Amino acid sequence: MADTTACLKAADATDCDVCGKPPEPGNRLKGGAHIRYCYQWRRRNNPNRPKCPTSNCGRPILVSSAGLCDRCYQRTQRGNDPAARPFHQSNKGKTCKVEWCTDKATHLEWCKNCYDWSVRNGGTDPVARQYRYNRTVEDIMALIMSIPPDPVTGCRDATGVFSIDAYGYAVTSVAGKAGTRLGRFVVAHTLGRPMKRATHACHTCDNPPCVEPTHLWEGTPAENSRDRDAKGRGARGERHGRSRLNPDKVRDIRARYLPGTNQHDSNIAVLAAEYGVKPQAIRDVIHRRTWAHVE
Repeated sequence: MADTTACLKAADATDCDVCGKPPEPGNRLKGGAHIRYCYQWRRRNNPNRPKCPTSNCGRPILVSSAGLCDRCYQRTQRGNDPAARPFHQSNKGKTCKVEWCTDKATHLEWCKNCYDWSVRNGGTDPVARQYRYNRTVEDIMALIMSIPPDPVTGCRDATGVFSIDAYGYAVTSVAGKAGTRLGRFVVAHTLGRPMKRATHACHTCDNPPCVEPTHLWEGTPAENSRDRDAKGRGARGERHGRSRLNPDKVRDIRARYLPGTNQHDSNIAVLAAEYGVKPQAIRDVIHRRTWAHVE
């Protein structure tokens, strides 16, 4: 009986024809002469294999029944035209086709940044992309001033020119720092100095995406709150998300209130139970610490 163990060891000792390395337990020879990883490479790059007939493909035919490479075959299986495959375009040695971008082309003749920007913006052509990481202060201000002002309000709305954050404010990248709000950038540029800490870029127009320099000013949180309240935009009264009262209920509470030395002598506890609030909320309404704007 032949020694099969010795035969297997002899076969395992054969080196790979591609890389010259001996096979390993997890990477054995396949196809007789190549270890598994080199076998796949050799299969795709064998110069003796006929080329795929798809235009601009050039890959070897791997699916003999269809006469196509594996990628074009998968494309046809999904019901698509293999000639329309974007990865058949060669980006080797090319730079991004966006005229101001000098990065290496990697995706559809665009660099990775421009391609990712297009995906994030629903397939918009990055040739029209306005966002750049290497813009100077002068570039950003020139772009801001190129936004046509609204003929009625005078606002320069940055929507569609700059990115807009979740709060509706325009943001961009300044000196490599992403997510900088343009309002603060414009105020600092107008003042000729960085904005002070704990201050806000306040809008006289109350339009968050507006970047018109004359509509922006530096204010403290207290000044910003007073400006908000003076314009009637504060979340007070029934506009507050947690409010359980309304002007009619407030008037009724004040009309029915019976004074007393404590909440048991008065009807504060009764009113609180009726309207589903705490006794302190009833006291605040009566003494006009809250709902002071309701007569």
